[in-house]
Amino acid sequence: MFSHCIVVLLAATTAVAKTPDGFSPPSDKDLVVEYNGVTPLNGVSVSKRVTATQPRIGTLEPLNGTSYAVIMIDLDIPTNNPPETSTLLHWLQTDLVPAPAATLLNTTSGTAIRAFLLQNRTDANTGAETARAVLAPYIGPSPPARVPLSHRYTQILVDTSDLTAGGSEALRAAVTGTAQRRGFDAPAVLKAAGLENKVVAGNSFNVTNAGPASGAGGANRTAPGGTNGAGPTQVVVPGAGSRVWPGSVVMAGLVGVGMVALGL
Repeated sequence: MFSHCIVVLLAATTAVAKTPDGFSPPSDKDLVVEYNGVTPLNGVSVSKRVTATQPRIGTLEPLNGTSYAVIMIDLDIPTNNPPETSTLLHWLQTDLVPAPAATLLNTTSGTAIRAFLLQNRTDANTGAETARAVLAPYIGPSPPARVPLSHRYTQILVDTSDLTAGGSEALRAAVTGTAQRRGFDAPAVLKAAGLENKVVAGNSFNVTNAGPASGAGGANRTAPGGTNGAGPTQVVVPGAGSRVWPGSVVMAGLVGVGMVALGL
């Protein structure tokens, strides 16, 4: 379906979806992030074309809260003092509610997963979707040709069921003005909003500029997980058919399954 991806079914001992090592606030709970059948999870790499439009998000287990927010951050924005990097907020949307039933999501591997999607709140009387509380509209990944060439895009799901008016204002203040996206400090923002202990799920994936690197930052460098900043290009599918596999389960039956090249 997508000729620019390589689909890999992994038999790994690591969690299927989680935030990168060192990221705060961390999560090792699965957040499913799906781009039209492509499900890049747990630090795998995809092209920026795959991630150009806003994804659907969900969890493998049902949620009990009444309201959630999703935050997506690029952790590897180049600076004029490499290897020092900054951050960029790519997406912040609040007032999402969990669907009452799971949805079967198709994937490019030919398998499917069941996920409880997050959706816009609906009007209790009409059933129509209410206005989305998008504090920072989605921006697709597009790493520049500067070191680091490979960027980690991290998504976290935050339970905002008990968000106060002051907390809501703190979130809005954090993204006021275009410049506020750069240098986004997730721990500080969540603390100001009273949400520092409310992260319920996370995920990350990599998008890489083919390079060569130019401008500030000098020559190309090797990034973790590959050469020239490129990590393994994969789509991880946490399960087969309609069966749900928790992130920590080792899919031993898939050991030895190779890559299916679709022409990246």
